[in-house]
Amino acid sequence: MSTTSKESSDMLDSVAHDKREVSRLLALVAGRNNWSELENERTDLRGKVSSDTLWAEDANKAIEYQKRFSQLEDMLNEHNGYFEKNAEILDVLALAQEEKDLGLLEELGNELNELREKLDRYSLRLMMSEEADKNGCFLEFRAGAGGAEACDWVAIIRRMYEKWATAPSQGFEVRMIDEVRGEIAGLKSATIQIVGDYAYGWCKHESGVHRFVRQSPFDSSNRRHTSFISVQATPAFEANSGPEGAKYIDIPAGDIKMDTMKAQGAGGQHVNTTESAIRITHLPTGIAVACQSQRSQHQNRAVAMQMLQSKLYDIELRAKAQEKASQHAELADNAWGSQIRSYVMHPYKMIKDLRTGAERGDVDRVLDGDLNSFMESALIQLGKPSS
Repeated sequence: MSTTSKESSDMLDSVAHDKREVSRLLALVAGRNNWSELENERTDLRGKVSSDTLWAEDANKAIEYQKRFSQLEDMLNEHNGYFEKNAEILDVLALAQEEKDLGLLEELGNELNELREKLDRYSLRLMMSEEADKNGCFLEFRAGAGGAEACDWVAIIRRMYEKWATAPSQGFEVRMIDEVRGEIAGLKSATIQIVGDYAYGWCKHESGVHRFVRQSPFDSSNRRHTSFISVQATPAFEANSGPEGAKYIDIPAGDIKMDTMKAQGAGGQHVNTTESAIRITHLPTGIAVACQSQRSQHQNRAVAMQMLQSKLYDIELRAKAQEKASQHAELADNAWGSQIRSYVMHPYKMIKDLRTGAERGDVDRVLDGDLNSFMESALIQLGKPSS
């Protein structure tokens, strides 16, 4: 076979592969929403927002209709655009193959590959279609069984999520909210806020107990230790205004207890010498939140109230989904039998998600923030997109 014939054959194989992948992904996204129902809703709303009398009769209703119509326009135009682009490529591809135009085939192959990559990301985003998925989130880490070893792992896993969030591929902002240092090493607990669209959608399945196995640097005999920490992800939204479509959760002043304390974490002399840190306890549920990241007590109180709003709203989300767990109760005991993911460093290296079966041996890379494969598996296998 000549070089030209081989190049042509390789190119056709590559184009055929991307063509199949695009077809598979289009079928996947087609099943992740009731698109015909959404099309009908858009048509109905188009008629309503075009009414000459609606704005005069009920401006609030008109604004609600317009907002939903704009949302559907964006959603459906994006969705339909992928199918239209694929049809356009396939039409020209048939002509290029018939005329054996290698230059055009290469160009179309590049377009198919680009479309495949976009569809891959889009199909995952469709798994983030629940009420709060587009929001930022709070991640709370707590040491469980394991003593100093567990506290050290809290610091390590917090860094893991921070590295994931701030990687160029994600582009989120991370803010330290609160931390309590361990007596020997690490952190007993820590809370960070991840700021950016769909941060909660990505992180919502990270809640649970994470189990770690390694030779402990805190053991003089260098024995293998097993420790446990819990991760809780809750949606973040602007104070006093829930996510779009969500009702505002009113918290009566009599339902909260507020305590002030000196901050432990980084922040300089001012933070460490004044009682600027705030802890708020929601008396009806027992939920406690704390913030020490801001310079003033007033600012810390505002952030803590935002966290409390998020936790209470998360209870509503879970109730709507008829989930057994709720955020007013503790997570399952941080010990054997309740973990969602195991990180084994000794005698072999392996990270395995016990819910999805996803596993990897490049432990150091994962601990440096390469979490997407685990998050994607959870979204695909655990997610239930809205219709």
